[in-house]
Amino acid sequence: MRPGRPPAATPVRDLHDELEEQVRELDAFAYSVSHDLRAPLRSLEGFSQILLEEHAAGLDDEGRRYLERIRANVERMTEMMDALLELSRAARSQLRRERTDLSALAREVAADLTATDPGRPVRFAVADGLVAPGDPNLIRIVLQNLLGNAYKFTAQRPDALIEVFAERQDGVDVYVVRDNGAGFETRHAHRMFDPFQRLHPASEFEGTGVGLAIVRRIVARHGGQIGATGEPGQGAQVRFSLAPGPAGWELR
Repeated sequence: MRPGRPPAATPVRDLHDELEEQVRELDAFAYSVSHDLRAPLRSLEGFSQILLEEHAAGLDDEGRRYLERIRANVERMTEMMDALLELSRAARSQLRRERTDLSALAREVAADLTATDPGRPVRFAVADGLVAPGDPNLIRIVLQNLLGNAYKFTAQRPDALIEVFAERQDGVDVYVVRDNGAGFETRHAHRMFDPFQRLHPASEFEGTGVGLAIVRRIVARHGGQIGATGEPGQGAQVRFSLAPGPAGWELR
């Protein structure tokens, strides 16, 4: 190698850079499409509202029913566009690391969820002393999605319990969100973290199916890993790290 000349990039490094560039392009495309589609969706919502308010008398029951279905689908599409924008922001926002109190964040999120339905009996058990170096804003989004899912999927449990705690695996802090809700079959866990993938029918549990994809991106940006296990009717458990482990380390 000649003095002063930087080493040539290895094929692996070239592939890594190429994949990162493709991911950035896909994120930019998703952001652009999601942003641009909002205007026609707003028009559909506005015109359908006018039809219902000013021309409902000219529609029969079937016509009004079709119009309501149009409005419901517009609302659904708007939620999906918002979810895509949030997914893109999770990958594009500036990452800053600082000492983050996960216990405090989890309790704040739990209080917000409880306030949405004060009469619902849900017990949150958040361990003390959960601290990690990470971006507090992004970690809050992680907890909002994970605790929000746990809150949603325990809706049919009169003894709903949602736990947040940590374990050590090979010297790595692994954070756990566990519930005793609807659960799922663990063999389908890999699908949970792909955008718009659902393990439960929308008629049973609402949502866009993007929340866990956002969580996975945020965890990956911190150098961590994420996984989930569950059992139908017995609850679910999501485990994640927020820092790289030793070489070859994998979350178990």
